[in-house]
Amino acid sequence: MNIIKSIFSKIFKGEQGEADVFEAIGKILNSKGDENYYLIPKATLDDAAGSSKEIDLLLLHPVFGIYVIEVKNWSNLNQIDSANDPYEQVKIYQRMLLAKIQCELKKVPINVEYRVIFPSVSKDEADKFYEKNPSYKNFKNHTFFKDDLANNNDIFARFFHSSVADHIPNKKEFLKISQMLVSQSKLKQKIIPIITKDEIMFFDRKQLSIMSGYTGGFRVIRGVAGTGKTMILANFVANRLERDDSEKFLVLCFNKNLAENIRSSFGDRFMKQSIAVYSIISLLNRIGFDEARLGIDEKTSLDEKYKIFETDEAITEFRAKFSAHLAKHPIDYVLCDETQDMPAGFMRVIYEEIKDCVFFIDEAQKFYPYTMNSIADIFHHPKFERIDMRGRVKNLKNVYRTPSNIARCAFEILQNDSAINTYYKNSFYLDKSFLEDIECVLQDGSVNIRAMDDFSQLRGILESLPVNETSVVLSNSKKSVEAIKEYALPKDKNIDVLTMQSIKGLEAQNIVIHNFLPFLQTTLKNDRKLFYRKIYVLLTRSKENLYVSIPEKLDENLPDEIKSVIETIKKYASIAKAAEGPSKGEKTASSKIKLASIKPVLRDIKDGAELVVAGSELFAIIAGLFG
Repeated sequence: MNIIKSIFSKIFKGEQGEADVFEAIGKILNSKGDENYYLIPKATLDDAAGSSKEIDLLLLHPVFGIYVIEVKNWSNLNQIDSANDPYEQVKIYQRMLLAKIQCELKKVPINVEYRVIFPSVSKDEADKFYEKNPSYKNFKNHTFFKDDLANNNDIFARFFHSSVADHIPNKKEFLKISQMLVSQSKLKQKIIPIITKDEIMFFDRKQLSIMSGYTGGFRVIRGVAGTGKTMILANFVANRLERDDSEKFLVLCFNKNLAENIRSSFGDRFMKQSIAVYSIISLLNRIGFDEARLGIDEKTSLDEKYKIFETDEAITEFRAKFSAHLAKHPIDYVLCDETQDMPAGFMRVIYEEIKDCVFFIDEAQKFYPYTMNSIADIFHHPKFERIDMRGRVKNLKNVYRTPSNIARCAFEILQNDSAINTYYKNSFYLDKSFLEDIECVLQDGSVNIRAMDDFSQLRGILESLPVNETSVVLSNSKKSVEAIKEYALPKDKNIDVLTMQSIKGLEAQNIVIHNFLPFLQTTLKNDRKLFYRKIYVLLTRSKENLYVSIPEKLDENLPDEIKSVIETIKKYASIAKAAEGPSKGEKTASSKIKLASIKPVLRDIKDGAELVVAGSELFAIIAGLFG
């Protein structure tokens, strides 16, 4: 719940009151084991004249009903007057909603309540206001204060008391009402947060149309880091299986860490019978791909392997083994995450054997010289017949995972890569630039520049990191990683230390980049074509706080490319608020590195529970509106 509150606070800047109310409502429902409620922030309702009203919070529950919630984060109630009366305001919303339901269903089969909450006003302060303004006592049953949000469930439970006769809709009616509350033409926001119990999902109209509009064949979903590609993948599978649990899915990704993260998002019931999740190397092992026959052994580097994978012999071997595997393990759909890191020839064979494939890709995240340059490497592969890709590519341009300050810093650096700029403009992903065409949703993150290549300086930073947050230190070599673990890592902290090469696909709240300048120098010398892309990947692994080790005094003879990168990071560090560094926290449960946060999206629905509506089912309803 605290994670959701934190994200909620970031999206709606300056509206901490709404976040506090959200947390309080969630606590009482969760304490009762209730999973079947939905909080829709900033819902929009229209009236007969065509104008719209924005509601702070809309609580939707299949038993308790609909609660129209107006939050006023005022310091006192004396701000109430005829021109600014929250009770009149929220009652207008209630009447509009009742009329909307009556018009659509020809009846109102659900309770529609209104509530006004003052999260910064105490009851004692309110009583003084009531003494001077007794007419407002009539609203006491609809009004809640700071004490109600902080106290026990019995006090706040009256929030759910109905002032009218109980009306409980059947499932069909409840779903129709759900549709009415999230409408494409009336929704002002581009980002739609759907919050259910202890998970939060963000989807924009493009994401929703991608999920609901797929009818078969291949589709390419392109989006920069943080646009929700992996989340779309997981929910696409979830919604298909909710409709038909006999379908079979193969989900592919580059490394085993990402494979495990995706695998954990699906329930055991479906994983056992419907979904197989593999890294590309695991898939080769699974189908019995004969590497020895191709001259590959344990000494063969991944770079060398990928070159061999593109030979006629390797493609023939893969097709034979993959076809034999399909004969025993049929697959209806293939979804591939991080497609830019896959062997292009093998992906083409998979498409030809399965046909129904969805490829998720960000060519800007090309981290290795041996992986594909573009999605065209699959469909315009020199060893296969060329396939027309027109109308098959969908683009995502809203970043909701990476904080704005960090994302924009990464994009400004990435813009120096002329090759990716040209490619994205030719493929119609960019019109002007990353900074102008990509929209960042979250508030600014913390960008910090510290001189911490020295282990004593690094240790000071690491000691300040809270134990209950995910933290990762990145360094430029395996030798340096081992040295950090031995000499700089605090004994009471669970902090992961990795090479920069191994961060691909991972993320954490706190990313600490050690030996950044040597990394820049080595990369510019050995991987000049990937110089800016590697920096972009490193920076966008941070979910909240980014620490970059840069010496206080720089060599004047540094290459211009490196100077430019450092100046850009300094600029965004100055934009962010001065970082005091996180305070030390009590040691709690072990912090563990996380990938993109994917909560379980497939749940068993209780037999005979007419009123149970799973989060994925509500998602499917909303997705259908944007088809």
